[in-house]
Amino acid sequence: MADDSKEIGKIGIDETGSSNVKEPILIKLSSFKNFKFIDIRKYYEENGEWKPTKKGIAMNKSQLDDFFRIYDKNKQEIDTWFSKEE
Repeated sequence: MADDSKEIGKIGIDETGSSNVKEPILIKLSSFKNFKFIDIRKYYEENGEWKPTKKGIAMNKSQLDDFFRIYDKNKQEIDTWFSKEE
């Protein structure tokens, strides 16, 4: 398998391709040397092109499953945390 990636989502970029946040996030399915990952990374715009920053995380299937298990187990606590007024 060739090293490749496929964008599956954007956060902070509208349908026209304009950013509504300082560093939008792109979510990609990617592979490198026959290892598959989901890559969640902040991007910046340079000369009309979105380029990745070093700020991000790439998780394999096992790590992604663990993340969702932790999220599901703690969803109520997470929701409460975000709903608290500071």
